[in-house]
Amino acid sequence: MLRSILHTGCGAVLLAGAAGPLAAQPGVPRTSPPAPSSEIFLVPLTGRGAALAAGAPRNITNRDGYDNQPAFSHDGRALFYTSTRDDAQADIYRFDIASGRSVRVTRTAPESEYSAAPTPDGRALLVIRVERDSTQRLWRVPLDGSAEQVLFPETRPVGYFAQPTDSTWVLFVLGTPVTLHLGAKGTGRTEVVARNIGRSLHRIPGTSLASVVQKGTPPWQLMEFDPVARTFTALVTLPPGSEDVAWIDGRTVLVGSGSRLWRWTRGDRGWTALADYAGSGLGHITRLAVSPDGSLLALVADPPK
Repeated sequence: MLRSILHTGCGAVLLAGAAGPLAAQPGVPRTSPPAPSSEIFLVPLTGRGAALAAGAPRNITNRDGYDNQPAFSHDGRALFYTSTRDDAQADIYRFDIASGRSVRVTRTAPESEYSAAPTPDGRALLVIRVERDSTQRLWRVPLDGSAEQVLFPETRPVGYFAQPTDSTWVLFVLGTPVTLHLGAKGTGRTEVVARNIGRSLHRIPGTSLASVVQKGTPPWQLMEFDPVARTFTALVTLPPGSEDVAWIDGRTVLVGSGSRLWRWTRGDRGWTALADYAGSGLGHITRLAVSPDGSLLALVADPPK
């Protein structure tokens, strides 16, 4: 396998606000102008660590339009994703892996939903909702149709989020600079704990930690955030221009760069090339999600030419 020259910055600690300036980033996509077309692919995974292998990608959306932001259900049998269809409305859809069929989950025009993630109990989705007045906040949307709830009413505009524990949230909040907010269940409030962060927020499997991409002055760093100690530890430098990662387990993480997938496992000095999908016509790999059992990878890429 091809080894990159990127190296870790392990052990470094960043305090909130320590990074340099960064211009405000675009938030979740709007319905006007139309978001660029993108496709979601499923890739089988086998092995772990240095033995990890990725199979051939299967296009599960295969249409013109925006299909993005995949997230697996807790049982791994389905994939939630954001889709913009002929009505120019961004809603959440559910793809059943066994049947290969997608069904619409939300229908809330003129409001839109993005970045769906199932709650720990599997009874609801957490989504970013773009409300009638263009406010972007984090909402809980029960799957049984019961009352919906905004979780942090005063925190806006939220673009992305993750839960390092079942009772804490980290949120990407737009502004100049972009800020990372920490919130606790039941409080309705958040506080700023870092600045100049990227959109890829994840709970590190098997831990009570979150991974955060520290941007600002290149190179960008993948960081480990402890919400109790409020500390950030550098894990590895990301490939140039890449910011979307996904964890296989608590030790191994994937990132896309162009048509390639790269793997890093704790203890490695840099990234190892895992797969190159140029031959399948894939390019500009961005968002990634891994199924709970680690057997499937969902990735977003430009439509094959």
